[in-house]
Formats: sequence, C-alpha cells, structure tokens
Amino acid sequence: MELRHLKAFVAAAELQHFSRAAEQLGIAQPALSQLIRTLEHELGLVLFKRQNRGVILTAAGHAFAPHARRAIASSDLAVAAARQARRGEVGEIKLGYHSALLEPNLPQLLRHYFTAFPGVKVSLVDAGIRTQFEQLLGHDLDLGFARVFKDHLPERLRTHSFSQCPLVLLVPDNHGLMAGFNGELASLRNERFVFLQDPTGIGLTSHTLQACRPYQLHPQDILHVPSLMSIPGLVAAGIGISIVPQTLAQLSMPGVHFIELPQPEMVSELSLISRIDERSSAVMHFIDEANGWG
Repeated sequence: MELRHLKAFVAAAELQHFSRAAEQLGIAQPALSQLIRTLEHELGLVLFKRQNRGVILTAAGHAFAPHARRAIASSDLAVAAARQARRGEVGEIKLGYHSALLEPNLPQLLRHYFTAFPGVKVSLVDAGIRTQFEQLLGHDLDLGFARVFKDHLPERLRTHSFSQCPLVLLVPDNHGLMAGFNGELASLRNERFVFLQDPTGIGLTSHTLQACRPYQLHPQDILHVPSLMSIPGLVAAGIGISIVPQTLAQLSMPGVHFIELPQPEMVSELSLISRIDERSSAVMHFIDEANGWG
C-alpha cells in the first residue's frame, strides 16, 4: 500500500466520483481506477459501490476512510518537518551574550525569532568575551554576540557584522567639559577614564583605545570595572569620564551627560561570532535571519 493509493481513495470518497477525483489529482481516470482496484485487492475488501452517477463508500470504505486521512496527514507532517529541518527552522541553539542586549536591535531580533520559529529552542547564556570564545571552540555555545577587536579573534572563529553605533563621551553633568569640550580627543589626555575590564586586546576597551590613538589620546589614568552597566553610575559619582557606545549612554542615569564625537572612526561594532566550520542548519538559519536585523 502506497501513499498514492490512499490519496486516490480519499479523493474519490470525498467527491463520490472517479472522474472528478482523477481531475483533482491531475491524473487520468483509468489510472485512478487502477489505484483503487490495487488498494481493494491488497485489502481484500470492496471499498466503493459503483452507481450510475458516481460511487459511494461501502461499510468497509467508511471504516477505512478516517485512517486513510490520518495516514496522509501524518505523511504531510513528516514532509513538513523534514523541510523545516533542512531550512534550519527546528533544532536548538545556545547563544552567548553579555552587554550585547543593550543594543536595541538584538532584543528585537530575538523576539522576532522566538515568534517566527518556535521549532528552534534558543538558550541564552550570559558570558563575557573570553568565555564565549572558549565555549564556542568547545561546542558549548553555538553563537555569541560581543563587541570584538577582530585582530585578536581565535583562528577557528569568525565574525558577522550585526550592528554599529557611535562611541560617545560620557561625563558628569557638572564637569567642565560640558561647556568647554571642542571635540579634540587629545584635550582629554589628563582626564581619569572609567573603562570596561576586557581581556587585553580583545574587546570594547581595546577597540576604543585603538581608535583614540590616531587622535593623540593615550589615557594613562584608567579605572577598569567588570561591568559595562556600572560605568554610568561611576561617571555620575564623579569618579571619571568614559567613552562608551551611544546605546549605553542613552540608557544612563541622572547626573551624566553624553557628548557626540566628530571623529568617524569612533564607532563600536556588535558582532555575531560563529565557528568557521559550522554546519548546523539551525545555526546557519539564525545567522541568515540576523543579517536582516543589524
């Protein structure tokens, strides 16, 4: 018994007419009649009673019909599931992040993905850059989001640009820079800075300091802190100033103010990090979706 026999039977049962059933299925009537005869022969049952204007189901046909419909539906579900798997719309992804959720586009991407692709289970793991690297290489994470200084990316990993935002100067609202800053980064050389404690040469702080160097800003007095979210509070307390992604500055608290920087290189990029040899359909599908949300 093949699926084509069941489809021929169900079409004829619903239309009560072999010619109309054949037309619906896109086959000739003799072919449909042969499918029905083969099915009846295999079952050892008569499924249809022939009449002048069509056919009606026998008692055996009535009993067989719901099971035939369920078999066809199960087959359709199996095909759909296989196609979803091929497209990467089912599976599981472990996704690393840290301060990346401060980037507005990332929560929007995740909300869209959870809604549009419920067959993919996405687990979120709060992890810093070095931990993300280690877990990606160890296959404990599938993807990561971080602000990465790409010159120090491990060889087996690659980045996909997700979004960019300007870097801005964050100062206490009673600081002299509020009235006197002319945009020249070199004029900040004697200020105390508050920066994120990134692994040397890898993350946001390394990228920021690298971007400052061509403008003769080499901060010497730096307070490193473990959390990006603590920087606005320390700036508001007058501990120092900072250069941060504008997305963080827009979420900051009373007592601080951000000043836009005119230098075009003062930009922070949020990257999606994956393994170079990634083969998971679900992971590749997520990367494709993310490309439209940066």
